[in-house]
Amino acid sequence: MPVYNETQLSSFVDQIFERLRALEAQMVRVSEAAGVSYDAPGAGVPQEVIDLVQAGDRMGAMKKYREATGVGMAEAQEAIAKL
Repeated sequence: MPVYNETQLSSFVDQIFERLRALEAQMVRVSEAAGVSYDAPGAGVPQEVIDLVQAGDRMGAMKKYREATGVGMAEAQEAIAKL
């Protein structure tokens, strides 16, 4: 089994996130063309919150989401879990 260092793993994760963003963008285009609604994960979530989640700071993301939206902890946890 290969052993990866932190830099390699970070690169792999970045590549996965980029592919997911591309797939989600494609889903939006296909849904629009088909006349079907599609609520992309993260729709309406501030970019700063998304960035925190992608950086692995889920607690910071929940705090920032609560500050930005005024929702409670349960709602923030649910929103962050969908990202």
